[in-house]
Amino acid sequence: MLDALWARLLAIPEEGFDQVMADEALAEAERLTALVKADRDDVKARYCLGWIHLSRFPGLPEEEGRIALAEAVSMFVPCFLKGATPDLPAVSLPESVMPRVLISAALHTAVLAQESKEAADPDGLSTAANQWKLIVDATPPDDHDLPSYLHHLGTTLTGLYRLNEDPDTLDAAIEAFERASAVMAADDPQRAVALGSLRDALRLRYERTKAAADLDASVEAARRAAEVPLSSDTGDRNRARLADQLRGLADMFQKNAEGEGEGEGEDDTSEVYRELGRQFRQKAADLGSDDDLRGARRWESYASALEYRFDLGSDLESLDAAISAYERALEGTATGEDERAELMNSLAVALTKRFLQTSVPADQARYTELIRQSLATTTDAVDAARYRGNLAVALLVTSAQRSDLEGVDTAVDMARRALADLPPGHPAEADVRSGLSLGLRFRSQLIQSLADAQEAVELGQASATASEDLPQQAQRVANLAFSQTLLAQRTLQPAGLDPAISVGRAAVAACPEGDPTRFLLLGHLAQLLMMRYRAEGRPADLEDAIGTGRLALAAVSASPRHGELGSALLNLGIALQTRFEQESDPADLDQAIECFRKGRSSLPIPALKVACMALLASALETRGTRADRASAVRLLTAAAEGEEFPPTARIMAAREGARLQAASSRPAASDLLGEAVLLLPRVVPRRLERDDQQYAISQFDGLAADAAALTLADRTLPPGKRAVRALRLLEAGRAVLLSQALETRTDLTELGSEHRELADRYVALCTELERGSGAAADRTARAFAELQEQIRALPGFASFGLPTRGEDLVAQARGGPLVVFNVSRYRCDALVVTPKGVRTVRLRGLTYDAVTRMVDVFQQALRDCTDEDSDPRTAQSVLARILRHLHHRATYPALAALGHDRVPRKGLPLPRVWWAPGGRLGQLPIHAAGYHGLTPGRYRWAVMDRVISSYTPTIGALQHARQRAARAPSLPDRALVVALATTPGLPGTARLAAVAKEAALVRGLLPDPVLLCEPGLFTGPSAGAADLPTTTNVLEKLPGCTISHFVCHGTSDPANPSRSRLILQDPDTPLTVSALAPVDIGNARLAYLSACSTAATAGTDLLDESIHLTSAFQLAGFPHVIGNLWEASDGVAQRIAERFYAGITTRDGPDPGRSAASLHNAVQEIRSDNPDHPFLWAGYLHAGA
Repeated sequence: MLDALWARLLAIPEEGFDQVMADEALAEAERLTALVKADRDDVKARYCLGWIHLSRFPGLPEEEGRIALAEAVSMFVPCFLKGATPDLPAVSLPESVMPRVLISAALHTAVLAQESKEAADPDGLSTAANQWKLIVDATPPDDHDLPSYLHHLGTTLTGLYRLNEDPDTLDAAIEAFERASAVMAADDPQRAVALGSLRDALRLRYERTKAAADLDASVEAARRAAEVPLSSDTGDRNRARLADQLRGLADMFQKNAEGEGEGEGEDDTSEVYRELGRQFRQKAADLGSDDDLRGARRWESYASALEYRFDLGSDLESLDAAISAYERALEGTATGEDERAELMNSLAVALTKRFLQTSVPADQARYTELIRQSLATTTDAVDAARYRGNLAVALLVTSAQRSDLEGVDTAVDMARRALADLPPGHPAEADVRSGLSLGLRFRSQLIQSLADAQEAVELGQASATASEDLPQQAQRVANLAFSQTLLAQRTLQPAGLDPAISVGRAAVAACPEGDPTRFLLLGHLAQLLMMRYRAEGRPADLEDAIGTGRLALAAVSASPRHGELGSALLNLGIALQTRFEQESDPADLDQAIECFRKGRSSLPIPALKVACMALLASALETRGTRADRASAVRLLTAAAEGEEFPPTARIMAAREGARLQAASSRPAASDLLGEAVLLLPRVVPRRLERDDQQYAISQFDGLAADAAALTLADRTLPPGKRAVRALRLLEAGRAVLLSQALETRTDLTELGSEHRELADRYVALCTELERGSGAAADRTARAFAELQEQIRALPGFASFGLPTRGEDLVAQARGGPLVVFNVSRYRCDALVVTPKGVRTVRLRGLTYDAVTRMVDVFQQALRDCTDEDSDPRTAQSVLARILRHLHHRATYPALAALGHDRVPRKGLPLPRVWWAPGGRLGQLPIHAAGYHGLTPGRYRWAVMDRVISSYTPTIGALQHARQRAARAPSLPDRALVVALATTPGLPGTARLAAVAKEAALVRGLLPDPVLLCEPGLFTGPSAGAADLPTTTNVLEKLPGCTISHFVCHGTSDPANPSRSRLILQDPDTPLTVSALAPVDIGNARLAYLSACSTAATAGTDLLDESIHLTSAFQLAGFPHVIGNLWEASDGVAQRIAERFYAGITTRDGPDPGRSAASLHNAVQEIRSDNPDHPFLWAGYLHAGA
């Protein structure tokens, strides 16, 4: 059949066209066509058929001729695309049909390229690229379709490169794009498209070669694209023509899709045709779109290229140019368009980057507003989530620069919402998660939040392996390691840095020299090595950290940016100073000092800058010249006074600065520490969990004592002013958490009578503060602070909720004198407060070290008193000796200053004294100091023979207790008795044998008692759940009772004093200090804690905070609390309780106002029987009014 058709063609020169026009010829062609459709590779047959149809074309009517011509073209296209083959060594096509053949070949090649791209098929893309080359080579130079064919060739080659990563393929793509842009008219708008593609291909090559020429050429291509005129005669004609072609192609694709879809079901090809049709229609619509919008896209592309060049280490000129280009792009978009929202977001990101380099406030204000506008403009929920994630990162980095907690909170909240709104697996998800992790870590560093550190690690673990890009993965893994290290500092668990270091090394090895991101990878690796050195002490890690740090410094010095050079210098300085501490090589110290000096001026983030200042001061002090020490003092003073620095860093700097100049300039040292004390409340914001607050404040135990001591040593102030100032500092710097809680329990009687709405609002916010934690609690705290300011602006309420003024502190002495002890490394004093003022009593026989030794010896003796392997008599004698020393060195000088140096005459009542021992002295029984074994007489030398003692953590706490005591209860007297002899979980030997007797006794003496006790103690084994001594039942009953008596086991927790507890029926949920913290009982009068160690402050880092059960009950509203400093003897406890309640009982019922005197008398009676056994009676104390 094929031979017959060829014969007809060959006969044309001699016989004319009759041979091909015959009906038999058409029938033969139709039969051969049917066979060819089944064998697409039969090029020879198609070539023959093409000539048959073309030969018939001139002699046919118009419509039939058009069909014949189309058939000829459809047959010639595969032949053309095959090129030279063994069957057709030289394919020659008639020039008359070549334009149509090329257009049809382009259509088929576009389909192949699209299918291959979607299938990620490199062979298909390679074939498509070869076909585009054939089309390009066959197209005349002046053909108006040549630029389009070249552009398609470049696009196909670029897609192929992404799969095979063959450099030659990318080079060929770039050449095609360059040719496309070169053959276009200068004013042809489509030239901008070709230049945009050229920009992208050059950027791809830069990412492979890191050749600066490619990066610059990419930016130049984007610039040229942006400058192509939007409208011109040439452009308008070409655009109109191309739009018509695209619409025609779209129609053709749609028809092909319908043809391919015939039969039993559609195949993949039909969907490809439909997709191509949609794309070409969109492109046609875009060609007719507004010129301004097309211009905006070009400037956006140019801006993106410039920004990318800046990201890779270029100077600020590229970023400035990028911002200008984004601004021009923004001018071309209309309000309300999604394109405008995207542009605003991109411009905002660029402004954020510039702000990080220059700290210009205008950039900060503009980027914040732009992203907010983009959120309000976009109609796409996913885009909104991306923009919100960008805003979160922008707010985070700028808030970090200012140590702005509120800004960090906002950033964290935004990142959370963005993460929740992004669909799973979205490309932006890992970045947003990483940003959220970073924000939580930074917030944890600011406020010591353990929960934030834990969540930062969890998020970091999820994002660390989300990127296949090794440098990006290394950075995320390093950030995870930093979070893990922060968490390890709180939990004392190993951070596990080995994986992060391994990934960091691999990333550095894969990053070529000269890569602008190399210094980041080196810097992270150096930090990780230093962290592992500190954790594990490997000498090789220290040497490696120094070497890596030097490489990082060299890399960043090649293209320095503000802040990055400073970070490299800081990290290297730390490593060098660490090596000096190990090896004492002066060269290391000198180099470290030089690094810190240079780095200080290059660090924009306040937290890093103040750390660098402190490290430089430490290094200078170590080097030790007079000039060095003077410089160190200046640095620490500047750090302490810098409002922009985090309060924790300021306090630490103040403490070190005061230490350096305590001997030479006490006024300056005193001022530094005085300001530092006032910063303490900022270290423990209300939003923190209780444990986090304790961790934060524990770093500064003894700060107030040092500040007060240096103030008392400042001879530039009159003695009276010195004493008052020292007292105020102690009041502000001790029991900070307790004082903070008391602020929410201010007496609102006067406020409520004049401004009821404000008082109700105050109560509501106080309730929220007591219950909440986290960012929500922080917002409540801000509202609370604003309400306080509003109240203070009212006439007569200027001091509402403020720390007690000096004159108000003195006023509290009208109810009895106070003695506030202060033990510091600088000096020891007693501040004696009377209605006449504050007097300083220098305790020259007392030192900080002496008190520490006394406490240690005393605590050991207490343990020996109950240790079967120790001699209790010896232990008792040690206790008595310490009590004598304590009286001689501390309590007697204070009492003498009050005129209580003798026992009052017979018949005269003993005066009262309130002790505020604070710190380490609070671990000793001040009230029991003295000589107890002497013959009774007027000159008996013991505190309890001269005064009735009470305790208070601060004068403000005493004021609160007195206000509560003066308030008439709104309920009739009722008592709660909680009794537990056998504690679940404790051995039988721990049973308290006298509990039943003590509880029965107390029940008989107290009004309308409510009893919570273990089954079988009184009520029989069938006692209901509501009658058991559980924490839940206790907290439920407390508000309805004025007096509460607990007889059970108690314990103090040295690791966490807020977990000190009364052990009740449910040992897994004991009644802890923390559990009592939110409780506020308006009718409470007296709490008697007949349990062990209820007034003991365990541990050494929170002694100033007076965290124990006795103070917890005071905070809960009890103006009188009876507690014990150590383990109570079962039998003695019963006797003291009996005599105590007998002493407060009147004809009208119990009078808690007699509590201090009654306990004093009960203890004296026990002492009279056992004067040489202070363990039995010296631990009992009264706290409160």
